[in-house]
Amino acid sequence: MRRGSILHYLVGSHRLRVVIVTADRYNPAHSLLAPLRERAAPDLMPAFLVPLSRHDWPTAAVIDLSRVRSLDPEAVSGPAGQLTHATLNTLTAAIRTYLGAVD
Repeated sequence: MRRGSILHYLVGSHRLRVVIVTADRYNPAHSLLAPLRERAAPDLMPAFLVPLSRHDWPTAAVIDLSRVRSLDPEAVSGPAGQLTHATLNTLTAAIRTYLGAVD
């Protein structure tokens, strides 16, 4: 799975969409993901929410970095889309700000 992939994901009996926020091409089963919340971004946006554009997803949505978790490859039920390059740049900046990630 690639960074920025939007996936259908199962957590127990709940179906949701998630975004791969980090990925290692040499170890794809150990990625981190964050849930995709299908709602409009608030006016005062906290650092852990990354808004998606209409080019990324058809409805208003945000990536919630406060709920990052490890990928369970068995929970993936299929692909749902891919983030644009502009949104990936915004996601990278948000990860560095919120999680304190460095290169």
